[in-house]
Amino acid sequence: MKKLIVLIFCSFVSLFANSLDEIKQKGVLRVGVYEGQPPFSKIDNGVFVGFEIELAKSIANMLFGKNSGKLEFVTIVPQDRIPVLQENKVDLVIANYTNTKERAKYVDFSMPYFSVNIGVLTNSDDNIKNMQDLKGKTILCGKSSTADIFFKNKGYNVAYCDTASQCYSKLKSKEADAYAADNIVVMTFPILDNSVEVSMKNLGEAEFLAIGVQKGNKDLLSFVNQSLIQLSKDNFFQKEFIDSIDPFYKGTADKKYFLLDDIYSIFG
Repeated sequence: MKKLIVLIFCSFVSLFANSLDEIKQKGVLRVGVYEGQPPFSKIDNGVFVGFEIELAKSIANMLFGKNSGKLEFVTIVPQDRIPVLQENKVDLVIANYTNTKERAKYVDFSMPYFSVNIGVLTNSDDNIKNMQDLKGKTILCGKSSTADIFFKNKGYNVAYCDTASQCYSKLKSKEADAYAADNIVVMTFPILDNSVEVSMKNLGEAEFLAIGVQKGNKDLLSFVNQSLIQLSKDNFFQKEFIDSIDPFYKGTADKKYFLLDDIYSIFG
């Protein structure tokens, strides 16, 4: 009964979503993003930059044209991603959003644009090398994240933090024993700090980052999917990997494990 009430509520809220035509008429596309998740998105001198920021800009350019319309970034944390869509506070969520069956009950997802697994960051001197070493220890995760679900389902102790930088700080101060998130996120820190390491890089099944759209907003979802197909044809993902991802990871991230252009190639 409770699930039925939630689904009815979600359907009712979706009536208030901004349609594709309304977004064009208003000339504003609102996108929920993270402010501290490099190289995907961060604030640098008051300006959002990163892989997902460039993706949002490209979609907005295809929607409005380069000389009209406004792209408005809304800062969110992991647990905001469903509510901000349901409450029509944003039109899209582009924030390391993994498409899962549970989330898809409340949010419509675009085609994927990135492939990830779960990685675990630890302090090197703790000598944590595998899942068994994490038994009885505390693992930091973003609330409702893929890593959160993965470790809770296996009975591990989970604590929460809002951003990657906050999780890293708590790990360094020994408030927890590990930080688990998408591998592409935790792989960041050993490049900057050789006192931490990622011994577990590919936990769980491969997951796919996609763009979140309010449930039932079919025209907007269709536009986003067509935009992703065109961006792949235009080599956007290859270019942004070279410009944003590869320099950040100093060549340690192999694009063949993360980009999905081979899948998009079926569209010609």
